[in-house]
Amino acid sequence: MINSYQIGSNSNFNVEINDFIGPISILMELIQKKKISIYEIRLSSIIKDFLKYLKKNKEVILEELSGFLYVASLLLEIKAKSLIPSNNNEDAASNDNVDLEVLKQREQEYKIFREVSDYFSELIENENIYLVREAPLEEQFLGFFPEIFKSIKISDIYNLASKLLISKEEKVSIAAFYREKITKTIFQEIDRIKVILNKRKDITFKELAGSYSNLIDIVICFLSILELYKNEEIDIEQFELFGEILIKNMVA
Repeated sequence: MINSYQIGSNSNFNVEINDFIGPISILMELIQKKKISIYEIRLSSIIKDFLKYLKKNKEVILEELSGFLYVASLLLEIKAKSLIPSNNNEDAASNDNVDLEVLKQREQEYKIFREVSDYFSELIENENIYLVREAPLEEQFLGFFPEIFKSIKISDIYNLASKLLISKEEKVSIAAFYREKITKTIFQEIDRIKVILNKRKDITFKELAGSYSNLIDIVICFLSILELYKNEEIDIEQFELFGEILIKNMVA
């Protein structure tokens, strides 16, 4: 549990969320005890406040910094797991008992991925010393090519590359997303969906979010659906990849 790890015992940094003002470790305990909903927590705001605190208090010790990172990572994990639908109550209960061993394991995994990344970086660097073969492939080796490549002409590749280069990929600005004003909470959206499903047996996600123009409202609608599914109040069906999402009422 969180009490087994001293988190910045001399820290003067306090979190201010709604009616709560106090250390982040206390906030963590209240969330674990279900006294404060994880949906009310905006981790981005807490991190920004802590960065401002660091600028004013440059003498912050390593214990305080590592303690904040530890609790912030646990809050992020709890929030992420709360968004994933689960019908297994035992798994949901065990998720609350995260401890320091989880972070140690993540650190070991990070080191492994870092070594793999360094290995591939070295391969790419070595590959740069090779020259591209300009001579055509000898006839005796043409039989090694798959049949599909025998029918492809260089003009086909050129035309395909031209289409890909002129196509514009739609990108979402994360900064703009966070600047959008939230007009409703997940709890309000859940109530709205329940009212709709009390009048009809099912509805598509496109219909539910069709009136929303802001991306943040669509995200809140989707998260509300996941929360209802996790509580076994609705069922979700999707018959094909990227197909329409159908939400069905499970409450009689």
